[in-house]
Amino acid sequence: MKLNNDGTATNQEHYKKAAMQPIEVMQRLFTKEQFLGFLMGNYIKYEMRKDYKNSQEQDENKARQYAYWYTLAKKDIMIEPLKDSVPNEFHFEGLF
Repeated sequence: MKLNNDGTATNQEHYKKAAMQPIEVMQRLFTKEQFLGFLMGNYIKYEMRKDYKNSQEQDENKARQYAYWYTLAKKDIMIEPLKDSVPNEFHFEGLF
């Protein structure tokens, strides 16, 4: 079965091979503020560069993924990157 390569963790084979994902390690090691900053920074990165790359859809998907994870982390919900894909009805309310 070939997966749709939309750029998110749930569709990347290299993420599925490790026992623990980097995002999970960071969420455990970083302070909440550090982790939210990491997520926010990645959201901003993908939002800002999407119009300048051939992979615009992938960057939009990645930005949505980090925005969704940001909302989970802000609520102190532990992220499970291979399970926490962005729901279709998700609407990001912003960073603050």
